[in-house]
Amino acid sequence: MATLATQKLNFLYEQFSTKEIAFSKSIIITTGLETRKVFLKIRGEQFPCILYSCSMKSAKLIINLDNMGFEEIKKAKNFVSLRLSFFSKDVKNPVVFFVPALVKGYNTFNIKASNTTAFLMSIEFTQKPPDDLIEILGKILESVDNFEKRKSLRITLEGKVADDIGLQSPKAAIVIDNIKRPCILRNISSFGCMVVLACNPKFILNKNALLQIFVKNVVPPEIELEGVAVRAEAVSNRKDIYGIGIQFAEDKIPFEYKEILNAYIDKLEEMKKKKTT
Repeated sequence: MATLATQKLNFLYEQFSTKEIAFSKSIIITTGLETRKVFLKIRGEQFPCILYSCSMKSAKLIINLDNMGFEEIKKAKNFVSLRLSFFSKDVKNPVVFFVPALVKGYNTFNIKASNTTAFLMSIEFTQKPPDDLIEILGKILESVDNFEKRKSLRITLEGKVADDIGLQSPKAAIVIDNIKRPCILRNISSFGCMVVLACNPKFILNKNALLQIFVKNVVPPEIELEGVAVRAEAVSNRKDIYGIGIQFAEDKIPFEYKEILNAYIDKLEEMKKKKTT
């Protein structure tokens, strides 16, 4: 059952109903989507499928269908139902529901290392989806929206800040030119960070980097962020240690990173409100 108030659910639906979420590995973990329990129901028979992307009004599925399957869709006049099951880490029981839909079209979808022909099918929901789906998608979309709005905020990791954010420590690792180096996070933001490490900047700058940060109470604890080393700063009078600015690849930022950053900023804003009231 959805836990948000009706007013909040209505807001999420009005604000984000047409925005689509690609169900990447990161999103699957966050939502608790049970990938083996996603089915397209056609005239009483359920066909396993993969949820490729979803909004509150439509979805795209990867599905294997033979001639009989397409014939069943034709007999059903393109009316189907999408079965979804979510089992997130903070609930005791999975949330399972069907969403009535209409098949709008499909294209051949090539699967690597497979001789099977699959189809990328587009379906459009025929009614407002269950509150559970609105809540699941709405929370993610609202978090992404807040993350974008906060891109100018930079958080300095001093004192207990790293712990408050949910990091195991400011210690991290960065891979540049296939060499993994230990580093220290100096600050982080939505789209970049500053790390301190032993290096020669001329061999680091303008190169691709893979930052690994370590989060508490998450399995696995690593979050990987792809980016580019864009600037260098001297650290004290040391000639062997520098602060390296990393600019993240915006389209590859994992949702887990957005989630922990948003949660920390939400907490700061809530504390600020309490102080002013």
